[in-house]
Parts: sequence; structure tokens; C-alpha cells
Amino acid sequence: MSEATPKQSSYKKLFSNTIIFAIGSFSSKILVLLLVKVYTTYLSPQEMGVNDVITQIANWLQPIVTMTISEAVIRFGLDKAYDKKKVFTLGNIVCLFGLAVLAVILPIVTVSGIADKYLSGYSFLLYVYIFMSSLKLVYSTFVRSIEKVKLFAVNGILTTLFTLFGTILFICGFKMGNTGYLLSIIVSDFISIIFLTFAAKLWRYIDFKKPDRELLHTMLRYSVPLIPAQLLWLITNSSDSFMTTHYLGSEANGILSASYKIPNLVATVYLMFGQAWNMSAIMENDSDDRNEFYDNVFKLNQCLLYIMAAGCLLIVQPLTGIWLGDAFQDSVKYSPILIYSSVFSCFTTFMGSIYLASKQTKRSLVTSLFSGIINVALNIVLIPRIGLYGPAISTVASYVTVFIIRAYDSRKLVPFDLHIGKIIVNNILLIAMVLINVFQFIYGYKTLSLIALPILFLIVFLLNFRTLWKAAERLLPAGIAKKLHRLGAKRITVLCIALCVFAAIVYLTNGIILYPIAAAAVIAGLLINRKSAVYAGISLVFLTSWGIFGIETAVAAASLCLLVPLVIYRRNTELIVCTAAADILLFIIGGIYLAVFCLMIELLAAIVIFRKQLYHALEKIMFK
Repeated sequence: MSEATPKQSSYKKLFSNTIIFAIGSFSSKILVLLLVKVYTTYLSPQEMGVNDVITQIANWLQPIVTMTISEAVIRFGLDKAYDKKKVFTLGNIVCLFGLAVLAVILPIVTVSGIADKYLSGYSFLLYVYIFMSSLKLVYSTFVRSIEKVKLFAVNGILTTLFTLFGTILFICGFKMGNTGYLLSIIVSDFISIIFLTFAAKLWRYIDFKKPDRELLHTMLRYSVPLIPAQLLWLITNSSDSFMTTHYLGSEANGILSASYKIPNLVATVYLMFGQAWNMSAIMENDSDDRNEFYDNVFKLNQCLLYIMAAGCLLIVQPLTGIWLGDAFQDSVKYSPILIYSSVFSCFTTFMGSIYLASKQTKRSLVTSLFSGIINVALNIVLIPRIGLYGPAISTVASYVTVFIIRAYDSRKLVPFDLHIGKIIVNNILLIAMVLINVFQFIYGYKTLSLIALPILFLIVFLLNFRTLWKAAERLLPAGIAKKLHRLGAKRITVLCIALCVFAAIVYLTNGIILYPIAAAAVIAGLLINRKSAVYAGISLVFLTSWGIFGIETAVAAASLCLLVPLVIYRRNTELIVCTAAADILLFIIGGIYLAVFCLMIELLAAIVIFRKQLYHALEKIMFK
């Protein structure tokens, strides 16, 4: 019994950390999903292509500039044998040194004109972007290493809010294009650094007077091999963009960039788990039941990824039609292949955690080398011949190859079961779904896809659901687990079938069916006096209108709908919500100046109406 307890606590800790990271990441990931519509509406395919290249350059430079010291910060910060203050101090020193070197080199590159084709006049903003992003990475990673995961989650939510504010201000309001995109991220990262510094009192962990040179050498021996390893992964992820731009132009790269949006849903959900798993892998590295722990977690990880990938393959076409702008609809031809590649991308990341936990970072470098070579070689051969199918196929080939190599190599360090039979069967089903999607776009087999895709999804779901169900019963809080047990696996399966049928109906009606459902939710909420149902219906009207008619129509429709609760309830909350919606609509239609003018009028009216309350509040503050 005493042996089972720590084992169960390991799973509980992994699960609770995953939930916390999910809460912190959820708002930012939802924001990313919503902002895709904004970017594909306000930015042209060429601007999207340039924007993607600039972002990729920053991603390439960051591991070189920081020497991937953030990986050493979390590895040694979680290790109780090392002083956290020394670890964080050295993390800052290495990061700031790299940024100082970049500040000297980047102007020389800019003046020489070597990279004009890619920098496009954004060199200064690129430096500030890398500066803020690098410091934020080190600070947020250290917060995880001192196990302040809740603070890490709050920081994610805060960053999301300011990214949203910056996007509305710079892209929608001032129409600043790619400059506005970079500024929105720079501002949010800067605020994140300030917030983490004061919330975690990080100055207490910095002492530049006596840096530990021995520890510095140890941390650099750990992190430096990860620089080429990360660069090789970036070659796999980024060479598609650069080589597509080279062979086909920025507009084609914009389409490719949009093709990654739906596959990134799988990677995004995995990232929430991956952050928690990285911590667990390090902390459980020396435990007695390590191999069994890895075995169970990988099995659960597999099942979740297969179901998510199959779900994305099921809805990739209708989701593309609703989510992306009209200029990016061709991306649906390539998304299914990239969705499949995301499964193996997540698998290789899982295996990479074994190298990090075991301090075998050189192995990560060697295995990543194969990924870069295969990806670049196939891109050179395929892109000129088959266009945008080339980078999609090369990405799949590189990830699958590295997974096979890492699956063999990493099990020398941690010999856990890969469940080969499960991998083979699920991959056959996923490949079938990919081929049906691709043939649908090439040959127009629409009827086949409507019948075959839901059937294949249900098979994948039924093959993997039982593992997820057992994990949920063990790990979820007792109250939730009890309700799930009452519901039963069969009922949940029937609900999933019903959702598939409903998704097909939504697709066949182009989303119009959602309007009567939203109206029914609003009416039912008014009849039973449930505000949550009323606002859920209004939110559905907003999202449906956004997907079908655009953001202007969506805000206008939501503003009209908000008049209903305003008239019925007549409370300050409804007045504030309705006024905010009207302001957003004025901003979209008339621009930032009209919106600010109306906001000033509203504030003046509020001061006049609530002058007594305001006077009493000021009196308490000033004379208490």
C-alpha cells in the first residue's frame, strides 16, 4: 500500500498540473483560434507570408541568442541538489549576454542588405520581439521550476488579454499590418515580464555579484547541445516556409501558413499536457516505478492524440470554411496531411522529454539531425514538382523517421512499452481518413467523405476511449468521476455519434441550422430565468454570424440580441455588456476615433448619473 501511494500521487500531480496549464493556456489558445479570422481578414496572403517568415526568423535566432538556457533553468531549477537563486541568476546572465551580441550583429546584417528579402525592413522590431520573448521564456520557465504553476497559468491569461488588446488596437484600429502584429506580441510579453517579476518577487533570486562558474559550465554543457537540436527541429518546421517562399512566393507561403492552423489544434492541446509532463519526467526520473509510469502515460498520450487527430480530420473542411478567410480556403487541401504529421510531432516531443530528464541532450541533437536532413532534401525535390503538397509530405516523412529513431533509442534509457499494435491499427485508420480528405479535394468524392469519415472517426474513438475512460475515473475529482460513471461509456459513445451527425447537418446547411438552436437557447433561458442559457445563445449567434458573414455582421447581430436581456433584466450588468458591444461595433464600422469619442461621451454620462456614488467613494479614499 505504501508503494501505491507515491505512484498514484505522481499521476495526480501530472493531471493537476495539466489542468492548471490548460486553464492558463486555454484563454490564449482560444484567442489564437479567434485571431486567425482577424489575421486572414485584415492581412493579405502576401502579408501573412511575410509575417510567417519574420516569426520563423525570430524562432531560429532565439535558441542561438539564449543558448537554450531556459531548458537548463527548468532542469536544474527542479533539481533539489541545486540552488534556485544561482540557477536563475545564470539564466539571466546567459540570456542578456546573447541579446547584447545580437544587438551588435543585427544592425550589421541590416546595413549589408544580406537578408533584405526576409527581414523586409522589420529588423528593429525583430530585435525587440526577440528581446522580450527571450526574457519572458526564461522568467516563465523559472516560475515553473519553483513550482508556481498557478502563477504561470495566471500569467498566460494576462498575456492573452493584452495580446487581444494590442491586436484590436494595432491591426484592426490603426491598420498597421505586420507591424501591428509584432507590436501586439511585444507589448504583451513586456507586461508578462513585469507581472512575473513582481508577482513571484523574482529579484530575490538574482545575485550578479558572485555567479557560480562551475554551475554555469554544468548548465551550458546541458543546454548548448540543445541549440543545434532545436535548430534542426526548426529546420523541420521552418524550412517549409522559407523554401515555399523561395520556390512559390510569399502568397503560397501564406496559404501554407494557414494550412497549419487546424493541425496546430492537436499540438496546442498536447502542449498543455507536455508542459506538465516535462516537469513530471524530470521529477520522476529517479523513482522506482519510473518505467511503468512512462508506459501508462505514453499509452494515455497515444489514445488522446489519435482521437484528437481523427476529430480534426472529420471536421477539417467545414472548420476551414468557417474559421479562415476567403483568400485562404485552398489551405484545406493540405491541412489533412499536416494533421497527421502533428501526431508524430507530439510523439517525438514526448520521447525528447526522456533525453531532457536523463541529461542526455546530445542524443536529442543526433536524432534531430535526421529530421532536418530529410525535411530539406524532400522539400528540394517535391516543392518544385507538386507545389504545396511537397512541404506537407516532407513534414510527415521527417517526423515519422525521427519518431522511429527516438522510439528505439530512448527506450535504452527508459525501457517502457510502446504498444506497437495500437500504433499500427490507429495509423492505418488515420491514413485512410487523410486519403479520403485529399481525394475529396482532388476528385470531388464528397459523398464518400460524408459517409466514410464519421465511420472511421467512430472506430478510432471506440478503440481508444476505454483507456481515456479508465484514466478519467482514476484521476478526476471524486464528484466528477461519479457523475461520469453514472453516465456510462455507452451513453458517452452515443452522444459522440449524435455530435458527428449534428456536425454533418451543420456542414450541409452551411451553419444556418445554428440560428434556430441559438434562438431556442435564448427563449428557453428567458422562460426558466437562466441567464447562462440566454448568453450562450447570443454567443452562438455571434460565432455563427462571424463564420458565415464576417466580424461586422457578427458584432451587429450580437448587439441587437443583447437588447433582449437589457429590456428583460434592466440591470447594470446588461447595460455595461450591451454598451461595450455597441462600442465595438462603432469601432469596427467607424474606426478608432469614433469609438473613443463615443466612449468619452459614455464616461461623461456615467459620471453625471453616478455622481453621488463617485463622490462618496472618493471621500472614503481621501479622508479615511
